[in-house]
Amino acid sequence: MIQLETISKEYTRSGQTLTAFRCDTVKIENGDYVAIVGPSGSGKTTLLSMLGGMLSPTTGRVLIDDVSLYEQSAAGRSAMRGQKMGFVFQSFNLIPYLSALQNVQMPLSFSGMAADLQQQRATELLTHLGLEERLHHKPSELSVGQQQRVALARTLVNDPQIILADEPTGNLDPISREVVLKTFDECHQQGRTLVVVTHDPSVAQRATRRLTLVDGTLAENSDAWSTPSRQVSAA
Repeated sequence: MIQLETISKEYTRSGQTLTAFRCDTVKIENGDYVAIVGPSGSGKTTLLSMLGGMLSPTTGRVLIDDVSLYEQSAAGRSAMRGQKMGFVFQSFNLIPYLSALQNVQMPLSFSGMAADLQQQRATELLTHLGLEERLHHKPSELSVGQQQRVALARTLVNDPQIILADEPTGNLDPISREVVLKTFDECHQQGRTLVVVTHDPSVAQRATRRLTLVDGTLAENSDAWSTPSRQVSAA
């Protein structure tokens, strides 16, 4: 379970303190598929970064399976990310001089898994995502949508229980977009926890739980995108 307790994130600019995000209590249960929506600048990416152990809150705690993330050392947070989390971003962060297969294998190189098993695992994921004919292509030889699918395969290769995605379908072609969303559906069916930041209502409708973030207030809508929302505990 992911839990936020009395969280705030503040920045100081030109002598003024700006609050980027704050909330009282939010719980995301194991196996939840949560979409976070809201206008630009509302704090969605800030929230996702705090959930992922990449941005410490000014006040409050982020707990992952009852472990306080930011009370761990930097090495401890890194280990928790490696063991429990996978990340999908608009900027794919693929290594340009490696092939698709090598990019996906990269996380496994730190696991002690035998090289042939690494290659088998990476090949299976890329094939599942429709890239069986692109295994040995470098990122520059792939379309934007194909690069996102490689990045998604790299995210899944370590079998993370929690997937955090920031605008994962932005600028994708229709085929790649549907592949990504179908894969998220499959991950949810497998019992993984997904938290997806999106501007796209049709993407948010794939989730089973939706949170809207506006001016530090979270409103939850679990029925339909257009029906009235109910406010959850947030400052």
